[in-house]
Amino acid sequence: MSIHKNINSQTEDKRLKFLNRTTTRFSRSDTLALFTVGTFLLHLLVFVILFLLYGSYSQLSKKAPPTLVQLESGKSIKVAQLGSLERTPQVVLRFVSDTMTLMMNWSGNLPATTVEDAVEPKPDSGIGINSISNSRGKVTHGAWQASYALSSDFRKEFLELLAEITPSGVFKRKTQVVFVPQYFQQPVKIAEGKWKVRMVANLTMFEQSNKLGEVIPFNKEIFVRAVEAPSSPSKIDELAAVVYQVRSSGLEIYAIRDLPQENL
Repeated sequence: MSIHKNINSQTEDKRLKFLNRTTTRFSRSDTLALFTVGTFLLHLLVFVILFLLYGSYSQLSKKAPPTLVQLESGKSIKVAQLGSLERTPQVVLRFVSDTMTLMMNWSGNLPATTVEDAVEPKPDSGIGINSISNSRGKVTHGAWQASYALSSDFRKEFLELLAEITPSGVFKRKTQVVFVPQYFQQPVKIAEGKWKVRMVANLTMFEQSNKLGEVIPFNKEIFVRAVEAPSSPSKIDELAAVVYQVRSSGLEIYAIRDLPQENL
């Protein structure tokens, strides 16, 4: 009986020793397995990080980089990269406003190019144009310069109309017409590289016998499209300089029509 107990006791001790040994020590195969799993998890983590970095770089590559341009005055400005047919609404509005202001202000004086011209304006003798009625008319130098902002197929037609409605008294300094814009609508994109701008304005005509002025509504829809801006060479004459300056924004007006009246 005692022998049987001793055998059972020894067997139980061996089992306890085996259990204690397996819970506190790892075999070589267990260590290798854990190392393999850890390496796999580490590679998986590196793969996820690389995938996130690729996504970030991909988004960054699609974003146009900011560019600094230094002006002749030494001032640096930030510019954005745009497509060849893209223009910001501010550029389109500024182009339309500047063009119409230069084209429709008829003061009888030449546009000032120097400080002396601004102090003592020179008289505008006008530029002869055959009007629509085939009579000989004139347009102001300012209108003639601004007409280079029109497309080539529209410019001749518009200058003929302008010569028809420009009072002859403008060139004798007896009549003055002032362009008074009241509202420019934000450009509406109608096609790729094309916009239309609604303009509400008045032409106020002053004469020596009428100091109060006569107000003429001038409400128009102006159609604009993107064109390639010309690159100005280093040495150009006065006429070429005017053309380059007017078309430097890379836009042109290809049609102007009356603005439909809104309901009262």
